[in-house]
Amino acid sequence: MRSVPFHSGLRPILAAGLLAAAAAGSAGCRHRSEIPDPGIPYASSTASEKLSTFVFKEEGRLYLMTVGVNATRFHDQDPFIPLTVVLVNKTTKPLQLHRESFTLVEPVSGARYGLAGVEEVRRQGKMSYDAQLMDLDHLATKLDIYQRIPANFFPGAGTGVIHDNLELHQFQYMLNNIYFPRPEGELLGRTFELHVEGRGLEEPIFVVFTVPEK
Repeated sequence: MRSVPFHSGLRPILAAGLLAAAAAGSAGCRHRSEIPDPGIPYASSTASEKLSTFVFKEEGRLYLMTVGVNATRFHDQDPFIPLTVVLVNKTTKPLQLHRESFTLVEPVSGARYGLAGVEEVRRQGKMSYDAQLMDLDHLATKLDIYQRIPANFFPGAGTGVIHDNLELHQFQYMLNNIYFPRPEGELLGRTFELHVEGRGLEEPIFVVFTVPEK
């Protein structure tokens, strides 16, 4: 495992092509991809700083990104897991995101997972329950100076609207539960990385988080 330094306000991924592009299926998902070349350097497995018990964050001059795992820990037996994701753009350069912008990485094996399909997550259910566990009280203290824009890569409580593409301008942020296939093996107690790439980002950014016990 190779550590990489901070740069541009958040820890970057140094390896080009770490996030392999995959065609979205009819369900709009790309599941586990092959384990990449072991020569590719990965991010540090040291967990990011905590904003609260269940919220991990990386923050710099350019971006703020958090990953909440309060709901995640209750899905250790389910095929799909939620992560509560916040991304703030502090720069003057618009940031364009889409469903393929998000990748869940298991840092030890290098296994990568793209977003689950909307319909399969709907069939699993629990989205309304997950929305109640987003830890919004702790997030509010960091976000009250920014503007939230609609960001439903998966339908939130009370809405069925889906946004497959999103553009964040300066001082705007997204907040959404996004879902991935549950990684192979035990979920609780393990450390993962959530990587984000998109037009407007010079390099991908990521948060390292641990799924706690219930």
